[in-house]
Amino acid sequence: MTTITDPSYVDPALINPRAVRLVEAFKDALIRLRDEEGLTFDDLKAGADVLQKIQAVTGGPLALMAMPLYSELFQDGRDGYTPSDDVDSPTYIPGSPPIGNPGTLPMRPDEPGTPLTASGRVLDGHGRPLADARMEIYHAANNGNYSGQYDDGVPKHNLRGHLFTDDDGRYTFTTVTPIPYTDRQVAAIDGIPEVAAALGRSLYRPAHIHFEVHHPDLTTPWYGEIYFKGDPVIPVDLVGAKIAHPALQADTALHEDSQDIAEAGFPGPYRTTEFDFVLKTRTSPDTFAPKRATTA
Repeated sequence: MTTITDPSYVDPALINPRAVRLVEAFKDALIRLRDEEGLTFDDLKAGADVLQKIQAVTGGPLALMAMPLYSELFQDGRDGYTPSDDVDSPTYIPGSPPIGNPGTLPMRPDEPGTPLTASGRVLDGHGRPLADARMEIYHAANNGNYSGQYDDGVPKHNLRGHLFTDDDGRYTFTTVTPIPYTDRQVAAIDGIPEVAAALGRSLYRPAHIHFEVHHPDLTTPWYGEIYFKGDPVIPVDLVGAKIAHPALQADTALHEDSQDIAEAGFPGPYRTTEFDFVLKTRTSPDTFAPKRATTA
């Protein structure tokens, strides 16, 4: 090991120019906030204290705890393809069971909620189906808890599963309709309700289903959540009003006709939703222009 006698010496080979630029740009952004918005060190300290409290309770990575600060910042979709998250969800756990296609997510016999049949296709940028794409699917129960994360007696893979798309890129599965939820542990942290209120946000997250899509032709796997149009929590989402991109919001239909219900095999009213993923493959164009509805 070489001893450095000059305390001012920095090995040029170890300098990362990108890291230097990022730190300087971040500092410049803070300077603008100080000069234009009156940012103070106490503001930064208060924000850091809140994030540390959340991390201490949840055990999640600090960068993920800061999601309400940057929400959609690292969400792609500017190229016209279905927007995806650039982060792994802390609610994911490996080893989900196969459910078949069509299939049903594993659930308890008395799982609360309205039945939901979700379907759609996985397509590339040319509109061609991606057959045999693996889709990881999971969501919270109606009490807001994700299975496998609490010692609550719920089966580890409750409302979690995976399937493979068919030759037409189609998937179909049945679950219960997600509802908006709050993380009770986070909501109970001293100061969190006040912070959410100050930002004009709810303590709730809008209803959503998590998906991952894996296929060898994709440039990168797809990670993200699909939301539901008309959910009143979307504009006041705790994580940020823009995380539920309009291109990630699916239509849902409630079926209450008795014959409809009987044919579907459900004991009562149920919902359906359909959502197509358009994902970039190695042969897809750089950008994708979704087709717009036209009127005669």
